[in-house]
Amino acid sequence: MIPKTPHHHSSGAHPFIGGLLLALVAVAMSPEAWAAQVTLRGRVIDSEVGQPLAGAAVRIRRSSAPLTTDTLGRFEAQDLAAGDAEISVEALGYATRVFRIRLPPSGVMNQAFALDFTGYLLPEVVVEARAERLVPRYLDFEQRRQRGLGAYLRWDDLKKQGYSSVGDALRVVRGVRVRCNQQTFECFAVMARTPQCQPTWWIDGVEVHSFHENTPIRDVYGIEIYRGAGEIPGEFAGSNAGCGVIVVWTKSRPFRKDP
Repeated sequence: MIPKTPHHHSSGAHPFIGGLLLALVAVAMSPEAWAAQVTLRGRVIDSEVGQPLAGAAVRIRRSSAPLTTDTLGRFEAQDLAAGDAEISVEALGYATRVFRIRLPPSGVMNQAFALDFTGYLLPEVVVEARAERLVPRYLDFEQRRQRGLGAYLRWDDLKKQGYSSVGDALRVVRGVRVRCNQQTFECFAVMARTPQCQPTWWIDGVEVHSFHENTPIRDVYGIEIYRGAGEIPGEFAGSNAGCGVIVVWTKSRPFRKDP
């Protein structure tokens, strides 16, 4: 006759298993467990031309390690806490930016992060190649700049010299004078050859009657200065061209998606 196996040991296992289950349920229901369930899928792009930036470093505040974007400028951060997040993005040749976004309570969030091109530490050939990918009006500017008739200030020259306005930049151009009215606090540029009249202004290919010299320099892609009739190209010639011509091209940022 087979003796009956005593069952007193099973009574000790039940409290252990029950306690373990309760502990697991408690952890699963804790605020910390529920907070870390957001996934951020980001894409880092050039703010002006929209191209993806591969190899950009993405750092999320309180995250353990930086992420690196792939060839399409993408990155994915998982198990993030909901709420406010601070994200720093940097890439060679671009200004580092810190983005502040609000993550949803759960699920997946898609977000674009746009960086402004500076060209810093990049070879000149790379900077030139990028300029050729911009809209056609910039190509026309670059072609005239290569011919060398007149004076030219491009965005990288403006940034390097630290000018704060268009007027500040024009002051350093040989043959140009910037005069200011102390009563109206207005400034205007004239050519040294023809100080009795004001030059014609062109903004993004359109002739205008006036232009504020205090326009922020960050909004300017390039400036062309033609000080006399012998320098002025045909597309900017006119009845008032004898007083000189100043052409300003502003930056176009159709791909900027600031959060």
